[in-house]
Amino acid sequence: MSRAVPPRPHPFELMFGGFREARFPAIRTELRDDSDSHAFLLAAAALELMRELRPDDGFGDAVDDFVALVHAAYLFWRDGEHTVALDESGTRQLCHPGWRPSGRTPLGATPTRYIQIAPRLVWGQLADEEPFEPLDGWFTIPGDTELRVVACFGVHEQRPGVSVVAVAGPHPAKVERDDGTPLFAPTMPGGDAAHLHAVSGPDELLLLGWRVAAGEEVAR
Repeated sequence: MSRAVPPRPHPFELMFGGFREARFPAIRTELRDDSDSHAFLLAAAALELMRELRPDDGFGDAVDDFVALVHAAYLFWRDGEHTVALDESGTRQLCHPGWRPSGRTPLGATPTRYIQIAPRLVWGQLADEEPFEPLDGWFTIPGDTELRVVACFGVHEQRPGVSVVAVAGPHPAKVERDDGTPLFAPTMPGGDAAHLHAVSGPDELLLLGWRVAAGEEVAR
């Protein structure tokens, strides 16, 4: 007799699901269709939400990533809560060093989405001496010429939050690792034997986001 697989936790549901009716509509009333992060920071309803979410001991150097996460979550809700789930094959294809796009979709043609990759397949170490954490996925926010990626590491239903890395920019012209290893090759001990992948810096994370934007068939 087979067992039903429990649904995978979604970072939006874990942290922001309760604000669908309580907070986000008021922010939309203030901002209307404005997606700019600076306008978001000036909205009274958004500031009230961030004060509610802020831990007692603050965020320290991570405050910018916190703001980026809340802003991304709001845009995700406003744009219809679209999640693209990649299976193991799609995730490995995305991380292949020789990946090539089949075509480029204009950024403005896509809403804010959450790209959820195969679980525990891509890992990252967000700071020296910190443990490696699995990349769950990222919010992708299109602009006219730039893409903003707000990535969530270490997503777990028993954890009160997630580790966040936010990066934005045009399509990286050339991304190489200083040590000469292939892009997205594992960096954690035992990663090769386990056939894992890794993001070793912001440029690799941004490149992943652009690969989805430029290869829409991978995300279907």
